[in-house]
Amino acid sequence: MQTFAILGSHSRLSLAELKAVTKTDINKSSDQSAVFEYNKDLLHLQNKLGGTQKLGEVLGSVKDAQEIEAHLLAILKDQVGDNKLRFGISVYDLGDTKRTKELQKFMLKVGINLKKTIKQSGRSARLVTAKEPTLSTVVVAKNKLISDGVEFVIMVGGSEILIGVTKAIQDFEDWSHRDYDRPARDARSGMLPPKLARMMVNLAGVDPKNSYLLDPFCGSGTILMEASLLGFDNVIGSDISKNAIDDTRENLQWLIDQNYPVADHTLICSSADFMSDKLDNNLVDVIVTEPFLGNPRSGREQEIEITRGIKSLSDLYESSFLELDKILRPGGKMVIASPIHFIDDKEFPVPTIEIMESLGYSLEHEPMLYKRETQFVGRNILIFAKK
Repeated sequence: MQTFAILGSHSRLSLAELKAVTKTDINKSSDQSAVFEYNKDLLHLQNKLGGTQKLGEVLGSVKDAQEIEAHLLAILKDQVGDNKLRFGISVYDLGDTKRTKELQKFMLKVGINLKKTIKQSGRSARLVTAKEPTLSTVVVAKNKLISDGVEFVIMVGGSEILIGVTKAIQDFEDWSHRDYDRPARDARSGMLPPKLARMMVNLAGVDPKNSYLLDPFCGSGTILMEASLLGFDNVIGSDISKNAIDDTRENLQWLIDQNYPVADHTLICSSADFMSDKLDNNLVDVIVTEPFLGNPRSGREQEIEITRGIKSLSDLYESSFLELDKILRPGGKMVIASPIHFIDDKEFPVPTIEIMESLGYSLEHEPMLYKRETQFVGRNILIFAKK
């Protein structure tokens, strides 16, 4: 089945995660959408992904925008039921940004025409619209466009326009609940966003059954929480801070109390560079972690301060990953959120790639930056394989 995905705000990460989970080639993609072949349950796939907003089925294609209305009308007429027909239209770029913007303006007129035609056929209809040219997952969910309606997704490529229907959306309420309602949240220390944690675990490409996952800088346990929800049987978290271990334990217990699945877990209060004293060599199958990113930034720092901080982080990473290498089995994976500091447009990355390559690891994917516009510190997501 030809399937589409509407990607999240960090599209390169979303696309890499999609490839890792589906283990399929992507036929076409842009910063907004991707098209691929997939014949399994889309809701199950959507629930596994952290970086994809919508999934759906591609139903056809047209060459000219003028043909779209007839195709959408034919699909609407096939919708069964006597109740009011709800529908909405979202237009995404699939390689032709200029024509996408043109079509986004044109689609409101198409929607109004479709509503009028449906009403003339004797059935009431409602066109769902929003201020933006695409409907958010919130709008789709609140208007029941999947369970009791239709969201058309128009993807504009260079040679053709694809027409699809949304089948599954990201459960924004569940993501928000796990992020903001968990009991232990320490914003001052910085927190890994749950969606990014989910993407990082998925990027490892490891079968969670009978696998051991370790986060040696576990903080409040976000990676362990997301690994549990992905079905890992065993997770291990460690941190030098006792408060962090207490937070992780509290959050994992909260997951249990909220009836989420939680893996068998071991929590250790220890510095990462002493982990081989705590765990057997070659025990774990995958390490997914965000190490210490550096001291909090105000934005007023000078280059010399940043450079000193990078040197301190480099020393920490070198000693830590040398030790962690003993615990990871041969052929195991390591996914690291490595900090990259910014002063204006100048970048100051920690040399994590050089450190890992000196230990014999191979970088499996080019670095993928995760950073919001207002942040002074971004994260380069790095995937390594142990030889």
